[in-house]
Amino acid sequence: MKKALLLSLLLVGIIGGYFAYKRYFQEPGMEIIETARAEKGNIRGVLVETGIIKPQVGAVVKIGSRITGIVVKMNVKIGDKVKKDDLIALVDDRELRKSIEKQKAALESARNTLLQVELTYPNRIKEAEANLQYARVTYQREQALQKHEYTTEDAVDKARSEFRANEANLKRLQDEYRTQLEISRAKFEEAEAQLKQSEVNLSYTRIYSPINGVVSDVTIQEGETIVTGLQVANLVTVLDPTLLDLWVYVDETNIGKAKVGQKVEYYVDAFPEKTFGGTVGKIYPQPVTKDNIVYYLAIVEVGKEDTNYLKPEMTSQVRIIFQEKEGILTVPNAAVKFDEGKQVAYKVIGPKKVDKVDIKTGIRGEDRTEILSGVQEGDEVATKIVLPMASKS
Repeated sequence: MKKALLLSLLLVGIIGGYFAYKRYFQEPGMEIIETARAEKGNIRGVLVETGIIKPQVGAVVKIGSRITGIVVKMNVKIGDKVKKDDLIALVDDRELRKSIEKQKAALESARNTLLQVELTYPNRIKEAEANLQYARVTYQREQALQKHEYTTEDAVDKARSEFRANEANLKRLQDEYRTQLEISRAKFEEAEAQLKQSEVNLSYTRIYSPINGVVSDVTIQEGETIVTGLQVANLVTVLDPTLLDLWVYVDETNIGKAKVGQKVEYYVDAFPEKTFGGTVGKIYPQPVTKDNIVYYLAIVEVGKEDTNYLKPEMTSQVRIIFQEKEGILTVPNAAVKFDEGKQVAYKVIGPKKVDKVDIKTGIRGEDRTEILSGVQEGDEVATKIVLPMASKS
């Protein structure tokens, strides 16, 4: 009886010890959860960045007025489509029109004065020239008669005086003609310039759209007064929605891989099922700092057909493709592990057995990584694995 009891207690102790060992001392076994095969395929090296849709330079035009006055007509509202040279607004022009009428009258008066100078002075000069010629002949005749003592000294002196008086008169008329001609022409040109300036000012009362686009902002309404000063008063903003760029914020750690001409794929949350494409056209040298992170802007022109979907200030997720390879050995990204600072992979060689191998990798794509050495085509590698715990001291 005692022997049976001792045997029972010994058996219970052995069983308890076994479970205690299993519970507290035995290392958990290795478990392979998912695997994949190393196989050849195509891979792309991509930079995943954030972008924002922006209007191109010249796509947004703020239309203003260079003249002070009351807006008597506003032809557009926000959202209206406009074409180039469409009339946007009309400013009260009554005062300018009155001024133009006065300036036209002043111009006509200046023209008449100029015509009078041009017509009268040449006739007066011709008459003076004729008188001078007559006085010259008379003086010469008196000099000839004096030699033969057929006339008196007084007659010669009188003829000389008449000749010199006519000569001076002709010169005075010629000088006066030039002066009056310059004055009258200057007054005519001044009146003409003032009229043209007023006509230009009158054109400012009609405000036209300089581009095709959509009205994105209206800052004044009919009946309100425009007051111009040192700056042009903005009335309407017109946006050409077909001229858009994608601004890609490339992290400073990736900018060395980004180059002009690289292909770009991107999408926006509004159309998650649609992928848009383009190429890097420019990379700005000036950095942009956001949230204490330095970025460089890569500019991608948005295609005309894509502007039917995209709008300014939309945020996009961008992939810049900096390298592409075909027919290379690859494994899923999850198969590349790190152990003590080295890249390794776990080759599956049995149901619960793996072989840890050092590997060398090439470019890393979105889903797969290029394998340069360490794994052969067809090898099965673990992508999800639970490894035994290290032995306890």
